[in-house]
Amino acid sequence: MQSDVKYGIVVFCIRFFACISILFLKGIGNKEVNYAIVLAAGVGQRMRNGGLPKQFLKLMGKPIVIYTLEKFEESKEIDKIVVVCHGSYVSHMQSLIRQYQISKADQVIVGGNDRQNSLQRGLDTLLAADGSPEDIVVIHDGVRPLVSQQTIHENIRVAKKHGCAITVHPVTETVVITDTEKAWMMNFKKRADTYSMTAPQTFRLGEIADAYQKISNMGKEEMPLLDAAMVYARTGREVHLVKEQGTNIKITTPEDYYFLKAMLELEENKFVFGL
Repeated sequence: MQSDVKYGIVVFCIRFFACISILFLKGIGNKEVNYAIVLAAGVGQRMRNGGLPKQFLKLMGKPIVIYTLEKFEESKEIDKIVVVCHGSYVSHMQSLIRQYQISKADQVIVGGNDRQNSLQRGLDTLLAADGSPEDIVVIHDGVRPLVSQQTIHENIRVAKKHGCAITVHPVTETVVITDTEKAWMMNFKKRADTYSMTAPQTFRLGEIADAYQKISNMGKEEMPLLDAAMVYARTGREVHLVKEQGTNIKITTPEDYYFLKAMLELEENKFVFGL
C-alpha cells in the first residue's frame, strides 16, 4: 500500500514538473525580441575623403560603425542586431564584427539604393526570420555613434507602450518656417515647441511593416518620406517623442568627424582622470 502511494507521489511530481517546464519553455519561446537595425549602407559623398565610406573611417584606431554597434552590443535590452551594408563592403563589415566581437550582430545584409529601401530590406529580413508583430525594432544610423544607453532604453519603453518612439533633440536657435525669402510673425516658432529628429526610431515590428506596405499602395507624395517616422505618421498613426539632451550627432561632413574625435577624447579623459 505504501509503495503504491509513493509511486503515485513520484508520478505526480514528474508530471507536475514536466508541465511547469513546458510552460516555462513556451514562455521563453513567446518572449518579445528587441531587434536593432543599424543602417550602414551609405557611401559618404559629403565626406570628400575619396576612400572608404564614412562609417568605416577610424577614430582612435576604431571604425566609427563599431563605436555605434558597441552601444547596442552593450545594451541589456537589445537581443539581436541586423546590419544593413553596401554590397561592396559586406565581407569587410563581417570581418570587423568578428574582430571587435559584436556577438549580437549575427546578420549583415546588402542594402538598397536609398535609405528607405535599405530599411525595408532590414524589416523584410526580420519578418522572414519569423519576427513577431509584437517584437520591437530599433532603427539607428551606423554613423551616429554617440547614442546613449538611456536613449535606447527610453525608445524601447515608449515603443512597447505606444507602438512608436522617435528620438528628437530640442533646437537651440529660433526657427522660422517659410517657402519664400520673406517671413511674417506666424512663421516664427517657439523654441520650446520645436525639435530636430535624430535617431534611433523605434517601432513594433508589425506596425512599421504594415505602414510600409500601405505606403507602397499610395500615390506620389508632396513631401518626400525620408525616414520611418514619416512613413509611420503618413499612414495615420501617432508619433511619440523621446527627448534627448546629449550630443547624438550624425557624422556627415569632415567637420562632424573632428567634432566626434573631440567628444571621444573628452570621454576618454573623463575615464582616465575620474571626472
